[in-house]
Amino acid sequence: MKNRSVWLGLCVAVAVFPAAAADVEAVVQWSQRTELATPVSGAVASVAVNAGERVAKGQLLLALDDAPFRAAVQEAEAQLARRKSERDEAARDAKQAQELYDRTVLSTVELENAKMKLARADAGYQEANAALARARYQLRVSALRAPFDAVVLSRHAEPGQAIAAGFKPPVLLVIAAAGEYLAQARVSAERVTGLRLGQAVSAAVGGKTYAAKIKAIAHEPAAGKEPYVLDAVFSAAEPLHAGQPAHIALP
Repeated sequence: MKNRSVWLGLCVAVAVFPAAAADVEAVVQWSQRTELATPVSGAVASVAVNAGERVAKGQLLLALDDAPFRAAVQEAEAQLARRKSERDEAARDAKQAQELYDRTVLSTVELENAKMKLARADAGYQEANAALARARYQLRVSALRAPFDAVVLSRHAEPGQAIAAGFKPPVLLVIAAAGEYLAQARVSAERVTGLRLGQAVSAAVGGKTYAAKIKAIAHEPAAGKEPYVLDAVFSAAEPLHAGQPAHIALP
């Protein structure tokens, strides 16, 4: 009877106390990895960074020779000024034609001709304005700047290199968000049930534990024993590397 009582007590203890957090194996990945390219063609004038460097948002990374792009902007500005002058002249003529028509001095055909001239001049002005906006855009994107605080993962450009943007621009630099990582794990269907996006977990890498949150949960299985991919995002002041082993403590 005594042994039976001890056994029942253990069963009650198991039923009352919740199970400890499950530790699943994971791998460190970049939380945000971006391949940078220029959407315009040209010659590389300078590359300001090397692999492994940390860069701040907005920092210049690479620049094409901007001489042809600046010339295109100047040409577009001159064209816009000419089109504006033509539009203003056509607007004055149309106003005068309307006044003469109201005084029955001008025919309907002449008034309509003046209005058509103004419409053509206005269309030319709008076209020139769009060309200037396009030229300014091409000048701006001829230089690559960091879209966020990042670490440069690799460099694929050198000064003097010719870049042909074409259908698929070549990758010039690869960067990843600085200080933010993913612990990526594969879990079973039973283990993924009940987990939710934004849920607090912890990630352990290299003997250090970091507060993390679930960022993504696969809803379709992949091949393998543990078919569901789970990503937990966390921040670390010290640099980590993609591929490092990690663990995620799931509730």
